[in-house]
Amino acid sequence: MVPCRGEGPYASCPKIQRVVKAGKKIPTLEGEVATLSLEVEVQRSTLVRVTTPPSELTRTLDDCERQRRTLDQERRRYEELRAVEARREERLEGLDRLNQTRAELVEELAGKQSDLSQYADLDAQIQASSRELESMEKLIASAGQERDGLIARQAQIEQRRQQIEAANTRLAQVEAELGKAKTEVEDYNYLARVFGPDEIQLCEIQAAGPQVSALVNALLEGCFDNKFEIRFRTQRPKADGRGMVDDFDVEVRNKNLDRTCLVDELSGGQFVLVNEAVNLGIPIYNMQQGEGIRYETLFRDETVGALDAANGKEYVRMLRRAMDLGGFHQVIFICHAPLVWGLADNILSIGGGRVVVGDSGAPAIYSQSGGVSRG
Repeated sequence: MVPCRGEGPYASCPKIQRVVKAGKKIPTLEGEVATLSLEVEVQRSTLVRVTTPPSELTRTLDDCERQRRTLDQERRRYEELRAVEARREERLEGLDRLNQTRAELVEELAGKQSDLSQYADLDAQIQASSRELESMEKLIASAGQERDGLIARQAQIEQRRQQIEAANTRLAQVEAELGKAKTEVEDYNYLARVFGPDEIQLCEIQAAGPQVSALVNALLEGCFDNKFEIRFRTQRPKADGRGMVDDFDVEVRNKNLDRTCLVDELSGGQFVLVNEAVNLGIPIYNMQQGEGIRYETLFRDETVGALDAANGKEYVRMLRRAMDLGGFHQVIFICHAPLVWGLADNILSIGGGRVVVGDSGAPAIYSQSGGVSRG
């Protein structure tokens, strides 16, 4: 224990610091001492008292030692036998390899002897080879003369090649000029065809296609979880596969399934909404092409048919989107479906020769028979 507890003016003394650290370790050391004491008691309780006299234990120990030495000798003999057996196996394997090599050498020797018998008439072959060599020398001399002629021919060919390259360069220039001329001819032919009685309208349709498609796709945003987009097709392949023919149709791509079909192949509600988006996109485009002309009201007359609640919401959302894109002040649409007209901002009820602003139950119109029907 230190009176200052390692604090105050003597806190920097190394001995005092060691004493303080040792004092902090005392509880831990006391716990370890208690644990070790308990373990000593447990070990003492597990000790077994030996009642055999020491002399008998000594004799037993000597007998065990003799048995251990005998077993060591037997183990060494066994290991030596194992080593001898391993050497014997290695020598047997080596003997097998030597026998195999000997058989191969015998076979090779027989082949060499057979080959050697083929050279029995070697002198005759050498004389024939000498005569063949003389004829070859004559051929070499004639080949030298031919080589000189070929060198001269090569020079002529090189000169001809340069002439051909110059001609090819000129041909490329002529082809480029011809391509430009053909392009101009095609352009003038196209213009001549375009300014015919029907082609101006076709060109206008082709030019308007991208803008109208963008407007229609903007109207379809939010409908059917934004999974449809359209594209106008103005040409299609001929039946025989040779060239294209003018056409007009609306292609619809399902972005979720990455599958394209014609608008007529859609289901009922989908067809109604996509078709209405196309019908709305065309007047909005025409209005945008006008010079400073602005339309206040957009009219739609029974364009949706029978729609369920979900598709009715999609249709009204599309009309609001058309107001934003076209800059209309209002949209007036005639409808016979309560699920659709109920989503409008205002309702005009027509019946009995009167027009009532506001929802007075179901709107009423005169039927062909003169009566009043709901719709």
